[in-house]
Amino acid sequence: MNKRRTALLVSALCLTLPASANTSDFHFSGFASLVGGTVLDGDGYWARLPEGAGQYDGGLELQTESRLGLQARYKATQELSVTGQVMFRGINDFEPKMEWLYATYYATPDLSINVGRMRLPVYHYSDYMDVGIAYPWLRVPSDAYSLAVTNYHGVALRYGWDWDIGTTTFKLYAGQQNTDPNDLITTIEQYKTEQLYNQSGQFTGVRGIRTTKDYEDMKGIVIDTQIDWFNLRLSFLDGKEKFTFYAEGDYPSTPLFGGTWADTRFVDVSVSMDYNGVFAIAEWNDYDTIYTSWFTSLAYTTGKWTPYIFYSEFEGTLRFIAPGGITAGFEDGVTGSLDDAYNSIGIGVRYNINPRTAIKAEITDFNDDGDAAVFIDEDRDGRTDATAFAVSLDIAF
Repeated sequence: MNKRRTALLVSALCLTLPASANTSDFHFSGFASLVGGTVLDGDGYWARLPEGAGQYDGGLELQTESRLGLQARYKATQELSVTGQVMFRGINDFEPKMEWLYATYYATPDLSINVGRMRLPVYHYSDYMDVGIAYPWLRVPSDAYSLAVTNYHGVALRYGWDWDIGTTTFKLYAGQQNTDPNDLITTIEQYKTEQLYNQSGQFTGVRGIRTTKDYEDMKGIVIDTQIDWFNLRLSFLDGKEKFTFYAEGDYPSTPLFGGTWADTRFVDVSVSMDYNGVFAIAEWNDYDTIYTSWFTSLAYTTGKWTPYIFYSEFEGTLRFIAPGGITAGFEDGVTGSLDDAYNSIGIGVRYNINPRTAIKAEITDFNDDGDAAVFIDEDRDGRTDATAFAVSLDIAF
């Protein structure tokens, strides 16, 4: 890790407080997850999370999903504050990355405006999907949390309405985001495009490609209603996107295909309840012309223990024929590119050491129903079923 770069980012996170700033105006917090996993059956398992993490292909892997987040908030006045968050992810060799940096203006106790780089609020758990202590599972069900963009640059307006028997929060936002490379899509396409094997049939790597995805004119609304133990959340995002596929991973390289703007839409609906130790949730989303995914889960807390079960599913709908035709033997030359279709069943348990520290263990059975290789596919038949086991230590401070 570049120590100078780390120091610069931490300094930026601290927002260079003036000498006259009162320490009570400055709040520091953080979270961390140490995650270890292994494959019990299959060639390998990949929880397809937005940052490309969650990859296990043999032995005990302790880095790929482990992460550390540091957040600082400076209260400049009663109405104005600035927030920054730096992430250190194992999938990126713990190189620091400034993920959030935004200002908040509180016009009234119920109305606030954010401006800067923020989390894209498309999912129920968008704001804290990296904070393992915030949910019962070892990770958010990745089959249903796989949008290739997590943050955006723009403006958001938030209004809270208390209507006696419940509360409703409205969020309106707009902005843009460019990703080059797009970590999630690049990794997905690498395993789909060409996997490399030696003469013994052992997996040796993937072809170096690069994908980018740009988002413009993003406009969204979130309506989140809480009535006692019941929650209903609706999210809608509309905008334009541009996907580009490069045959080489290095810079510069010539686009193989893509590079045109298209309208895009993302819809997400979640319903949840938390009553007398019983937590249940169902969340469904549709990425127009790209995919549909959903998950449902049930958890029960008794004392310090929370056993849980979940089911998640992903169904890809986008198919295309790339220039140069289709090369892998299991691809469908008539209907076009490989389709992604898979589901997961997971069972696990969480143990709360204290309110800010938890240990989790989870077994996930992944079923690949599509003709695209989702991860390592040593027999090269397009099926990448796997069973994986993982444990985590999640903390907040």
